[in-house]
Amino acid sequence: MNSHFLQSPAWETYEHLENHHTFRLEGDGFSAMTILESTPFGNYLFCPYGPTFADESSLENSLLALTELAKEQHAFFIRLEPTTPLTPTLIQKLHLKKSHDLDPAHTWMLDLTPSEADLLKNMESRKVRYWRNYPKRNISIRQSHDPAEITILTNLLEALGDKDNFIPQNRQHLENQLKCDFATLYIVELDQQPIAAALIYDYKNTRYYAHAAADATHRKIVPGTILLIQMILDAKQSGKTIFDFWGMTPSTDPNHPWYGFTQYKKSFGGYQVDYAGTYDLPLSPTKYQLYKALRKLNRFKRKLSH
Repeated sequence: MNSHFLQSPAWETYEHLENHHTFRLEGDGFSAMTILESTPFGNYLFCPYGPTFADESSLENSLLALTELAKEQHAFFIRLEPTTPLTPTLIQKLHLKKSHDLDPAHTWMLDLTPSEADLLKNMESRKVRYWRNYPKRNISIRQSHDPAEITILTNLLEALGDKDNFIPQNRQHLENQLKCDFATLYIVELDQQPIAAALIYDYKNTRYYAHAAADATHRKIVPGTILLIQMILDAKQSGKTIFDFWGMTPSTDPNHPWYGFTQYKKSFGGYQVDYAGTYDLPLSPTKYQLYKALRKLNRFKRKLSH
């Protein structure tokens, strides 16, 4: 079984910094790191990109174990996000209800085992030219593990959020991630002034492209692209075999909100990976229906506010 980073002890350490209560379950053919979450109607258990299981039988075993834990913690449903797609028959058999996806149900990955020359050859040539020439333009790239420097990224994210009408990641969340061993902040500077930044996670053989933003006033020199190529090559050099771009859409509709950045990620080479998506296992149907209604109302209010 190959568990996702969000099921790892490293991510569990971050959850503790966020003052979340976690549990780790293991049994025959399965493992699960689950977080105790709360709502106005009571608690629920959330397994981000989990549980991890070997086969259909072990998935059933994991849900039995999670159900016992849910009863102990007075949780009225269990939320799961298996990284293995589920068949309609299995979904029906396990009484799972499709939920709004929290973590992306599809991602884009790049195999880092080819040579550096081959990796660059499979990227869009114009992007590679920008990367090759960046040292000639007073552009530099550095790495940081200083939590105080997370404001470089969050300031850029806030400016981007204002421009593109989205709510950026909370500063404290990203600062807590940078306090953990798995996270590194990359910073692009022009004449020693930050113009782009990205937060990446390294876990086992994979580097995850988590959060990134660039100063729109310098878009002609594409600092975000320069940085992304450098992070890919650094990951290869450090022995990683996979670069996970973290989220994409399989939609071919140009009007899809994720279409643009999906095409951007694809321009660096790679392949699509499909997960199951987010599902709920209700344990108290009445409370669950009330929770769903409130959640739908809150999403509607957020749309109106934008």
